[in-house]
Amino acid sequence: MNALLNEALAAFGLTGAEAAFIQQHENAVYRVDGRYLLRIHKAADGLHVDHDPGKRQAELHFLTHLADTGMNVQRPLAEATLTGGVQATLLTWLEGHRITEAEFTPELQHHIGAMTARLHQAAQGFRHPALRRFDAAHVNRLADSLRQMGERHRLNMDEIAVACRAARVIADRLSHVSAAFLPIHCDLSQSNILLTKHGPVPIDFSLCGVGHPMHDLGILLGNTSTMAQRKAMAEGYTAAGGRIDPPLLDAGYTLGLLEALDFHADIWPRESWFAPRLTRWVSEQLQPLADGKPLLDADMRLVNLK
Repeated sequence: MNALLNEALAAFGLTGAEAAFIQQHENAVYRVDGRYLLRIHKAADGLHVDHDPGKRQAELHFLTHLADTGMNVQRPLAEATLTGGVQATLLTWLEGHRITEAEFTPELQHHIGAMTARLHQAAQGFRHPALRRFDAAHVNRLADSLRQMGERHRLNMDEIAVACRAARVIADRLSHVSAAFLPIHCDLSQSNILLTKHGPVPIDFSLCGVGHPMHDLGILLGNTSTMAQRKAMAEGYTAAGGRIDPPLLDAGYTLGLLEALDFHADIWPRESWFAPRLTRWVSEQLQPLADGKPLLDADMRLVNLK
């Protein structure tokens, strides 16, 4: 990565700048001179990430649109293509930090839900032909990928079949609501929310695309650990003008899980915790959804927990 980093700095006129490594997940991320966020779009080994140049252009235009509407997001500044076709982007730096457990209070959870509603409101009207589409076809492709993962890693194929049945339910629900689709973040979790002096801010739009707003909210709730946290965020979402559709929230909640399984398809199955956790996911979430049962009640309680 050092050669790519030096090449990116030179491309952006920042040769000799201080670049502090932050992390490498779907991208390698650096803080440069305390003023910029530099992303080199090269995923960590084993992760399945589509670094399509057109989709990157769409992300940068989406971020600019959100910033122009007054959303507090990182504004794109420049982009470059490096050796081997690897892309790099330079964004403004936002002062803030990742949310700690001590800070993750009901008040902040409510603010995060409200932030998500405002994001969806700001996204309305934005169009770009290269944005990903998180539609029924996307879910069907996920099901194919999950079958391949099961075969490749010799997983319990009966459990994989249940996951694919759940995917069919999600695809069917999404196929009837495409008119409600809008640009969404599609990777909202506590790790992609920065806490600033102005409140929580969404970061890392690398996986953004067009989908149903309950997809975003479902992912957000799926990355929490308690009913109280989910309820506080859902209440913040509705208080800021968002509308919750329970069957589509169940679909978004589970679609986030299926996408995580696909994203980590060659990492998680190698871990000792994975097989028993997959069995729990099937029992508590995938099988009930496949059978048409609700997952979350009005209080955001998971109704099928054993």
